[in-house]
Amino acid sequence: MTMAEQILETLQELDPAQQAEVLDFAAFLRQRAKATQESPTVEPPPLPVLGGRVPPGWKDALYEPR
Repeated sequence: MTMAEQILETLQELDPAQQAEVLDFAAFLRQRAKATQESPTVEPPPLPVLGGRVPPGWKDALYEPR
């Protein structure tokens, strides 16, 4: 039995609401696969070099033992 035949047989055993869910899921997978093929890898900009100082408002980033 081929994969297509197995899918069709399984789909026919489901009630109409579940069949609709399967079709929605297949559309989601198709859309996700298309999006991953089209989107190029984006390199984030490099982080700034702080030179040993902490910019204003970044105090929370410091670890101060109590």
